Amino acid sequence: MVEGRSENSGPPVWRRLFHLTVGSVIPVVGVFAAELVMVTGLALLTVGGFALDLARFRLDWLNRRFLRCFSPILKTDESHRITGATYMLLAALVVFGLFSRTTAVASMLFLSFGDPVAALVGVRMPGPRVFGKSPGGTAAFVAVTWIVVGVLVVSGVTEFHRGLLIGGVVAALVELAPLPLDDNLTVPIAAGLAMHVLGV
Repeated sequence: MVEGRSENSGPPVWRRLFHLTVGSVIPVVGVFAAELVMVTGLALLTVGGFALDLARFRLDWLNRRFLRCFSPILKTDESHRITGATYMLLAALVVFGLFSRTTAVASMLFLSFGDPVAALVGVRMPGPRVFGKSPGGTAAFVAVTWIVVGVLVVSGVTEFHRGLLIGGVVAALVELAPLPLDDNLTVPIAAGLAMHVLGV
């Protein structure tokens, strides 16, 4: 679901709203759900997501119906590749399965809030681009992740740890970098790994 931030095209509104909503539901549920329930649920959803994608690649009628139903929230090339939503589910399964609850919740919220804001800000920012993206969008990504950290601390979900702030920076830099894998996968896992190493 992540798109490059270019000067000439903005992110589709429905796609960003879907990204924000679904990406936020997962970590919010993760705050309250038991670890086993969370991991099991994410595993089932992830398997289902990959199964649907693989099935539609083989069945043209299924792919056409899928694209007709979900075209407002899909990128053009997702007609023939794994969707960003499926990668997001896989990332959630990895971070909730490998890292602490705090790390997993924070890393998924960094993605769900940081990416849409970076796209909205970056596409409107004049000036030079880095890897085709605006540094202003990356700065907005970092700012949003720090706000997320503040909300998590103030709401009592977690205690403050500097590793949370660093994790937000890592998430923003990974989103900026021209990596071959989908950002919905790389951003949460990289941020989660950084926070895990720092003892969050």
